[in-house]
Amino acid sequence: MTPKKIACFVEGQTEQIFVERLFQEIAGYKKISIETYKFQGGKANRRIQPHKLSTIKNAPFFVLLYDCGNDAHVVSDIRKQHQSLIKNGYEKILGLRDLYPIPLGTKEEIETGIRGFLKPLQKIGVPISVILAVMEIEAWFLAEWNYLAKIDNRLTCDFILQKCGLDLRIIDTEQRARPSQDLDEIYRLVSRNYDKSEKASQEIINNLDYELLYLHLVNSVKQLKRFIDEIDSFLV
Repeated sequence: MTPKKIACFVEGQTEQIFVERLFQEIAGYKKISIETYKFQGGKANRRIQPHKLSTIKNAPFFVLLYDCGNDAHVVSDIRKQHQSLIKNGYEKILGLRDLYPIPLGTKEEIETGIRGFLKPLQKIGVPISVILAVMEIEAWFLAEWNYLAKIDNRLTCDFILQKCGLDLRIIDTEQRARPSQDLDEIYRLVSRNYDKSEKASQEIINNLDYELLYLHLVNSVKQLKRFIDEIDSFLV
């Protein structure tokens, strides 16, 4: 059986770990094969290094997941790999990047620019979608605040509100200017820090409630819904 194939380009390590887990949770671990790769070098000398190969055989879905290393490379890497992906039977191309340090108010302008950059490719190949995780992907983690108490049982919403003045139950986390800083401030309440390292990212991603993300948070976290909708449209 030939698997249905998608290529996904994300801006960094945290996004790669999260997206890999999200695909697995939505599709089912035995139904999807995922291979991860990392781009290295500047725009003129991009190199692709294998990161983790799949151990799942004969799955109906295959994901080629690239860590582009920087938000500025996501769209250009899609463009450079486009023809190769078409030749190798990929049915969809998906990108995920954030806005920071560009101001939140420029979101529509950036999205328009991305669509214009990719428009010539859309006419000759497979569907391409690039989703902005608004300022940073950590906004989606803050929206699923239940995981914080799994990391340290002191990190309840009431405790965070009392110490930081941040009520995670009601704020729109996609409107926060620096979600990663918010997360670091919360971690420091219990003498820890959030540094975007692989260990820190993996701990969060292992503790997220994916059923909550998939069934409920999509109703309030708009860009997360757009990203999950793209995954759902592929897994049919």
